[in-house]
Amino acid sequence: MRALFSLITVLLSTAFFVVGIVYLIARTFGQIAWNPESKAFKRLLDNLRGRLRAIKPELVPWDKEMPGLMSLNRINERKTGWFSPFSSGQITTIYQEPVVAYITQQTGKVRLTIARTSDREFIFRSKDKETEIWLNGTPLGLYAGGALLAPGKSAKLLARLEHKSDELHSSLILGNAKAVVLSNAQHASGPNPRAMTLMQELDRDSENITLAVALLRLLA
Repeated sequence: MRALFSLITVLLSTAFFVVGIVYLIARTFGQIAWNPESKAFKRLLDNLRGRLRAIKPELVPWDKEMPGLMSLNRINERKTGWFSPFSSGQITTIYQEPVVAYITQQTGKVRLTIARTSDREFIFRSKDKETEIWLNGTPLGLYAGGALLAPGKSAKLLARLEHKSDELHSSLILGNAKAVVLSNAQHASGPNPRAMTLMQELDRDSENITLAVALLRLLA
């Protein structure tokens, strides 16, 4: 009995040691990999892009009508599991057509998401309460506390989200005007709830900003 107890003690000690080593390696790798300028970060992006291409269906073409047609519905969702840190799926239009494909990988406190329409790619890198956003490989802004700030030293305010978790809708302010109303996915009702309602016509830059915030809320 004493020998069996000693054997169990040794096995448990070895298991805890291995788990500790794996944790330290994963933590160190995460700190290196998530540096946007590092080769490891670029390899992660290439890996996610490859996986996204493998699961991405033929997306319906994105045009000027599409912001008002995008829904909150998702299809073909795959959740993270014991052996896979990836989650993926597609967002549809109110006509149940796939219009956005996305894939997410979480490592520690950092979450990396790539979302694609037929004509553009968004990258969201989230840590704690801040999210860096890239559009087609170029920095678009930093989202924190409901505000989207332009990259660089100017930190110009690009958009501001007036949001309350218990309300059905949130107002997205562009400039000084309420340009878009975003739906709250937690309180949406009906079979095909719209992701947003436009209050004014959007130019290309405003559409990019609106879509970035809408996707971040949907995929966070």
